[in-house]
Amino acid sequence: MKNKNAVFTIWLTGLSGSGKTTLANALGEKFKEKNINYFCIDGDILRASLCKDLGFSEADRKENVRRASCLAKMMNDQGQIAIVSLISPYKEDRETARESIGEKNFIEIFIDCSYEECAKRDRKGLYKKAEDGLLFEFTGKDSQYEAPENPAVHIKTSEVDVSTSLGMIISEIDRRFPLFLS
Repeated sequence: MKNKNAVFTIWLTGLSGSGKTTLANALGEKFKEKNINYFCIDGDILRASLCKDLGFSEADRKENVRRASCLAKMMNDQGQIAIVSLISPYKEDRETARESIGEKNFIEIFIDCSYEECAKRDRKGLYKKAEDGLLFEFTGKDSQYEAPENPAVHIKTSEVDVSTSLGMIISEIDRRFPLFLS
């Protein structure tokens, strides 16, 4: 029998191109297989919709994370798992999200990948634009990224594949919410 009371937020944080969205989608597929209700909150989609009025200043980044955490909390309150894949560069903002969502329901996953490796994976051309001086306040270059100090799961995507990474996340879910994925 599943743990029906398990409602939580998976918060994937890391640089652009680190693998956050890839892992969010893989986790979503796993939830679909198990008929688990979930909602993905992707940074790119959020920026193109609910947060399209925001830029990339520190204040705008903070507001972007605040809106994402409010949306995740609303999803949780409606009985849905939230999967957030968002750079969320500042520790303070992730802690505020944790407080808003609730400590026991917030699972922080650090998708750790070097700036250099992310630049190699750069499908959107953002790193090239930043290096060419065409994109400003780029996280990891002009704008700081504060890595989580004690994430629930720390995944180095340049060292492990998607399947292994997904297994690490699922292990944490199983640890916190036994029988949830059974």
